[in-house]
Amino acid sequence: MNTIFLCDDDVGVSGALSFLLRQYGFEVQAYSSGPALLAALDALPPPVRGVFLLDVRMDPMSGPEVHEQLLQRGLRQRNPVIFLSGHGDIPMAVAAMAKGALNFVEKPYADDSLIAILSDALAQEAQWQAAAKRAEFLQSMVESLTPQQRRVAVLVAAGDLNKVIAAKLGISERMVEVHRAKVFEKLGVDSAAALATTVADIRACGLELLPPEAA
Repeated sequence: MNTIFLCDDDVGVSGALSFLLRQYGFEVQAYSSGPALLAALDALPPPVRGVFLLDVRMDPMSGPEVHEQLLQRGLRQRNPVIFLSGHGDIPMAVAAMAKGALNFVEKPYADDSLIAILSDALAQEAQWQAAAKRAEFLQSMVESLTPQQRRVAVLVAAGDLNKVIAAKLGISERMVEVHRAKVFEKLGVDSAAALATTVADIRACGLELLPPEAA
């Protein structure tokens, strides 16, 4: 869904921009204030899909303040944020980008340039959402493992033989075999090589397989 969450307290600008975006096939949900946008956002079932287009200078909440609220709701690396500003405030742009804003568009803007930026942002949003969904799936897989199964998984992925794992963990080879079978079943793999790939994916998502006391 090509949804643009537009927030601008200038009704004229908001109306004109909404019309423009709809002409290019975007679905637009326009709000005249930050609190109105956040209230509507909180009523939506997760995951929220779309891009946020925020005016910088608004009352009673500025664009950066709305952005901060979006971050607190866990939308970083999920929903791109683009700022519109008529003031050319470079320090504000730098601060916004540092907090994860995807772009900063200065008014007046060229229509085709804004459309291109929004199209790129929606493509980025799709990638972020897919990555977030994958990370959540991997997290659920990790949480399905017992602490001992996590230890075995890491050692099998590293290429250790059952007898070596048994010696390292102080358990029998038979128990290693049992844990290994459960790890394969729960993580949906059928070989040590496939397990190594899954473990690499888990770590690439910033997750850790080892239990806290063994990490």
